[in-house]
Amino acid sequence: MIKTQKTAYRCPMTLTNKAKDKMRELGLDERSFFLLEQSFHIYIEKYPQSGDGLVSAALFLDLERNEKLAAKFNMFVIVLHCLVKPDRLVVTNVTTRPAHIPAASNWRVPASFRFDLNSQSSGPLPYELLNLIHNMPVAQESSMYVKKRIASWEGYLKIQEQTADIPDITTRYSGLIFNDDFSRVKITGCRLNEKEWKSLKDMSVKLKGVDKDIGKVLKANRSASTVEVELPAYMEDQARRGQLDAQPREVVFSNFATLSQVKRLRQGFKQLENGLAANPELERLLFENKPPVKEIKKQARLQFHNQLNEFQKAAVTGAMSAEDLYVIQGPPGTGKTTVISEICLQNARAGLWTLVASQSNLAVDNALGRLLANKDIRILRVGRTESIEEEGKKFIEENVGQYWKDHTLKEVSSQFETRKQRETEIETEWSDNEREHDRLQQELVRVEAKLEAKKKAQEQSSEIQSIINKLEKDIHDAQQERDTAQQLLQKYAQSLRLLSDTIEKDESFLAEAADDKTIQNEWEANQQEIERLKASAVIQELEDEILELKQRIEQTSSAELEKWKEAVTQQEALIERTTAAKKLDSLKWLILEQNLTRTLQVQSQIEKLNHLRERSSQLEKLKTYNEKLNPAISYLEQLLADQYEQLREQLKTTPPVSTTAVEIDQILDKLRSELKAKSKIQPERLVAFLKGLYGRRNYIWRKAEQLKLNDTEKKMAQDALQHLKKELIVQLNPVLEDRKLMFQKYQKEVAEHGSRLSFLQSKQKQLMESADLIPNAIELLHEKETKGLELQKMKEQLEEAQMRVERNRQKQDQEAQQLEEAEQKEGQIEDRLLELSKMLREKQAELVPLNEIIATEPEQEHEEVLKKLASVSFTRESLKQEKEKLPLFQSVQGMWQSMLAEANDHDLNEIRKLYVKHANVIGTTCVASARKDFMDSYPVFDVVIIDEVSKATPPELLLPMLKGKKVILVGDHHQLPPLLGDDTLEETLQAMAEESEDFEGKAELKKLLNESLFERLFKNLPQTNKMMLAIQYRMHENIMETIAPFYRQENEQLQCGLTDSDRDRDHKLSSPHIKRNHHLLWMDMPNEPGFFEERMKGGKSLYNPAELKTMAELLKELDEATAEAKQAGRMEADEKKSIGVISFYGEQVKRIDRMLQQELRLPNLTIRTGTVDRFQGMEMDVILLSMVRNHDNKQDDIGFAKDYRRLNVALSRARELLVMVGSTKMFTERSKNRGAREMYTHVLESAKKQDGLRPLEEVPVHG
Repeated sequence: MIKTQKTAYRCPMTLTNKAKDKMRELGLDERSFFLLEQSFHIYIEKYPQSGDGLVSAALFLDLERNEKLAAKFNMFVIVLHCLVKPDRLVVTNVTTRPAHIPAASNWRVPASFRFDLNSQSSGPLPYELLNLIHNMPVAQESSMYVKKRIASWEGYLKIQEQTADIPDITTRYSGLIFNDDFSRVKITGCRLNEKEWKSLKDMSVKLKGVDKDIGKVLKANRSASTVEVELPAYMEDQARRGQLDAQPREVVFSNFATLSQVKRLRQGFKQLENGLAANPELERLLFENKPPVKEIKKQARLQFHNQLNEFQKAAVTGAMSAEDLYVIQGPPGTGKTTVISEICLQNARAGLWTLVASQSNLAVDNALGRLLANKDIRILRVGRTESIEEEGKKFIEENVGQYWKDHTLKEVSSQFETRKQRETEIETEWSDNEREHDRLQQELVRVEAKLEAKKKAQEQSSEIQSIINKLEKDIHDAQQERDTAQQLLQKYAQSLRLLSDTIEKDESFLAEAADDKTIQNEWEANQQEIERLKASAVIQELEDEILELKQRIEQTSSAELEKWKEAVTQQEALIERTTAAKKLDSLKWLILEQNLTRTLQVQSQIEKLNHLRERSSQLEKLKTYNEKLNPAISYLEQLLADQYEQLREQLKTTPPVSTTAVEIDQILDKLRSELKAKSKIQPERLVAFLKGLYGRRNYIWRKAEQLKLNDTEKKMAQDALQHLKKELIVQLNPVLEDRKLMFQKYQKEVAEHGSRLSFLQSKQKQLMESADLIPNAIELLHEKETKGLELQKMKEQLEEAQMRVERNRQKQDQEAQQLEEAEQKEGQIEDRLLELSKMLREKQAELVPLNEIIATEPEQEHEEVLKKLASVSFTRESLKQEKEKLPLFQSVQGMWQSMLAEANDHDLNEIRKLYVKHANVIGTTCVASARKDFMDSYPVFDVVIIDEVSKATPPELLLPMLKGKKVILVGDHHQLPPLLGDDTLEETLQAMAEESEDFEGKAELKKLLNESLFERLFKNLPQTNKMMLAIQYRMHENIMETIAPFYRQENEQLQCGLTDSDRDRDHKLSSPHIKRNHHLLWMDMPNEPGFFEERMKGGKSLYNPAELKTMAELLKELDEATAEAKQAGRMEADEKKSIGVISFYGEQVKRIDRMLQQELRLPNLTIRTGTVDRFQGMEMDVILLSMVRNHDNKQDDIGFAKDYRRLNVALSRARELLVMVGSTKMFTERSKNRGAREMYTHVLESAKKQDGLRPLEEVPVHG
């Protein structure tokens, strides 16, 4: 929400030269222009940030609030394009927009600016303004977001554009042929080419000489040169009067209306893209997976005006409480229109402006027609008069004056006549009122006496009750005392019994036990024996320990000590060997021998030494080959002694020649071979050999110089060897330490054992001198100790028993005395309880008559008398005032009656103007809401209610939604999606697939076949913003049972609101196949060739001849049954039974129409035909459904009939009786779709339960 700005922002501003030039081009003077207003009301639009990071914005100067600006420049809106800098605004360009395009939008923020062109002396831009612009959304990004999301709806418009972009077709015709009821006309003798014949479907038709379109093309027959047109109701009268057959006989077929509609739908897209929706969050509500609805803060508390059920009340309350979006799902017959009318009435009472829109005129007029005649509601129906149904015509602008006058005159006249009789009635009521007043006064005296008596009784009762309460308390206390005394008596008696038992038991024990002296003597003798055995046991334990110690000394032998001593010596030698090692190989062998770990440091030193050793090895090899080359070179120099001086300088500069050991050996071998040969070798050859050997020796010298170790590298080798030794010694030392520890451990253990053995042997010798060694002393000691304990226990038990007997005898005497005292106290308490109980009974008896008086309720009687007296007094005052005002009322009403009765055209026109000005419920179709005149008159509504949402395409729904601050959607996603022209969405997609494989909108349309906009919103909105109406009143409960599963997935399941379905939905018909108790029948066609479907020639639609025949028989039967019901008095003589004949396929419907027109005469029936898709929203007493599909083609299926939504619509059109004609086997067994099989099986089972299944062989041919 945008906060209202209290003061204008002061804005330092400069203009670039380009901006100044633009102002001059527009005839604006820079200085005087910005002084026109003290502060300018503007709308800010933020631009995307430029590459240099500067923020830019456009300032739209509002013509509505800048009055002086509007007075001077009212043809266009001036826009200032600015860079926003911290210290000022820099105007870079000045442009204009047409005045009719709104300056305000959801992407722009309103503000007030005081422009200051003297920017040098001004301070920076206000922080609040900079913050406001910083936090604004970029308009272009918001628009692109909407454009991207709304692109998914393009498919709808492209379909309409494909068929609409056809130029008008004009042709001569020969005549007009009307059907019986003038609802259709056949134009004969049309002269069109092949392309024009194919383009005619759904085009509007205009005859030369007739001022309006006469209808739309139903079908074109090229071979017969005829075009059949469906006439709207307003054309039927002209057709009957012969006003359509004018000269010249020329007809124009046009798509102007369709093109105009597409243009309006595209305009809706543009408005949403430009942020012109009344609700700034509309695009997010429509497109986000979780619509961001505002939280409902408080539930509305309403007084309902219609009779509503609990679900309807909840829906109305939810819709009134929601702030932005509310969705109502209305299954068939659940009273959606009643809910809409209640919401309109509640809105009117709340002072809100409501738009009621729908895809069709019928739905709009149906909703408006249900609105109660109420002074708060002023309905206005907007649209083409000829398209508006009868229910809505009284609300069109030209009729509202007359409608209001007639309705008001009727009300005033009724009240005027009523008041004429009122004077006499007032006198009679006055006399009755006086008599009633006197009677009530007497009654009042009697009741007040009863009140006084009750008051005295209550006072006496209160006093007595106080005494009773005290007595009850005393009795309660005495009873508690008695209970306590009885408990004490029981306690003393039980204690005395226990004491007697204990004394008797102890005395018996004392009599049988030995005396104290005997036990003492035996105990002392036993103790002496224990002492002797203890001394012997100690000697025996010492002997065992000495033996064990000797064994342990033997086990720890000198051999073990020698072993660990040798191990220490070996490890020390190993460390000395490591320290003394001079070569790497010795250390490597040591690592392998001792399995030492090659740590990172060890490996590093080895690699370093290996590298240096490798260099030394290579150097030795080079020395060997140098020694091989030197003799060869000397020998050659001797052979070339004559030439050597000349060659010396050349040889000195011979460059090194890279070589290998193998190559040197080969050259030397070759030289030897050639020298040993018998033929003399040429000097040139010897020179070549010499130069080659020089080059290779130079290479060896250079390589040797490179490999020769310098002092640093030698030192490095020595250090590496020392480091490697240290690392290895570090690993060897822990082993040495462990072995030393083991040696020391054994040394210490041997010494300790020897010392302990000497000590034990010495102690044993001392004990043997003073004590005897008794065999088995330890076992004997245990026996004597056990006996000593037993003797000690016997002595203690004897002493305890003697003391206990003495103590218990004293206690027995004390408790006997206490028992006697307790018995005396209990007797006293019992006497007191008897006295208190007697007093209580006396007082309770006094209370009985008083309670009888108190139990009476004179207060209620008194209150009722006072209420009646007040009512009588109020009635008397009302009668008095009415009597006084009656002449005035009659005078005023008489005057109004006269004025309304004599109202002329001028008066009606004035009434019309006032009514239109103050209309608060506007009704129109979705597309008509985008007409320019409607948009100018009604730009925004507080609430927009859209009915039959499921039948409208998203682009159609968008048009009214753009106008609503709050939007209420009413529909049912379990019914069919919208038709595109006269075709279903499936048929349209099938046709498009054949015409164009790459149609862009096809994927989105397929998606919408599975989930509509309404369904997505209903699933994703929170519970507070949606409601399903779950009680239906249309159909008999047996018919409702067939569609109930479609609504079991919702929070509530469908219920029947009819109190007695059999009575309320009695079709009153009785025939060979249809009885009064039948409401659901399935005429089962065999799945055999004689009953199979057929395809129309040159087309795609299907029909079923066998079902057509059965439908004809059923219609004849229903006509005769209706006639019989009239004769029996069950139906009125002029009453007709309304029958709907429907099918899943258009070709079947056409053949049914032809049959009705050419073959059948059914005077007792009113029949309407159509495809299931076309029948959505309609209801009839009886529905006959021809299901068509029946074949044995394994590659084929049941086509459109597998869509549960289509079946739902088909089953829910009937109020009283539904008859299905089709093959049960085809739909419940042969369908490939499991879901389809299950839903048709449910319908079949429902029919069977009601004895409604009729195999064809049971259907006799109608005579």
